[in-house]
Amino acid sequence: MPLFKRFPLYLTGGALVLSLTSPGLAALDISGSSTVQPVVERLVSVFTEQTGEPVQLAGGGSGAGVKNALSGASQIGMVSRDLKSEERTELRHTTIGLDALAIIVNRDNPLDRITKSQLVELYSGRIDNWRALGGPDLAVVRVSKEVGRSTLELFEHFTGLQSPDRPPSDTPRISQKAYVIGSNLEALTLVGGLPGAIGYVSVGTAHAMAEAGLPVKVLVLDGVEPSNAAIADGRYPIVRPLNLVYREPTPSVSAFLALALSPRGQDVVKSLGFLSVDR
Repeated sequence: MPLFKRFPLYLTGGALVLSLTSPGLAALDISGSSTVQPVVERLVSVFTEQTGEPVQLAGGGSGAGVKNALSGASQIGMVSRDLKSEERTELRHTTIGLDALAIIVNRDNPLDRITKSQLVELYSGRIDNWRALGGPDLAVVRVSKEVGRSTLELFEHFTGLQSPDRPPSDTPRISQKAYVIGSNLEALTLVGGLPGAIGYVSVGTAHAMAEAGLPVKVLVLDGVEPSNAAIADGRYPIVRPLNLVYREPTPSVSAFLALALSPRGQDVVKSLGFLSVDR
């Protein structure tokens, strides 16, 4: 298979930097989750239009968002998960929306639903061919996430599997055969291009890309479709907050957070397939 086992982020912009700065001006720096990034990209356009303040935006994952906010490299970190107890002692956070982790396959795969136990069998490597689940005679291609991505942490928590890149332990592992990538877009691109592929990504991003023509589909998980209603009432099993984290509520940070929670900001959240907090 003419694919590398790891895909550098620059191939699809997982660490893409969007700079709306002008030379000599200090910028509001925002970095982190590739799930939250599309929301913030649209908010940045409104923010600069309203305030005239420059913004520098980068991806890199939720881990990078926390790290950069803690170090002061970024005034705001984007984090698509709950904060850990030790993070809460040093960072403040504002939840701007809700998301779910969607299980995706190529559109040509006849499978339309999956259970947690089947997901574990697939990702552990115990199932290597889709025939075992009533599908075509096709090898399973697992697409997973790199350490530092909140989508990986959610997937690990739900399945009880751990990335093979974690420190040694007795916890069952995700198969070494899995392709390890960074951003949601990378995962969606691979699954859309490989008939036997399976992956896990933000449900908002998955629906948006499927509607744009990418040949992927979201599976029903344990009998529940990741609809807004199922996410809001807790029936869907893998739900997460979309957070903006920061150390100090400077005037620029406070203004950006106010925009994100405003009716206009929440319309942006909803337009990208996420659940707003003003519902």
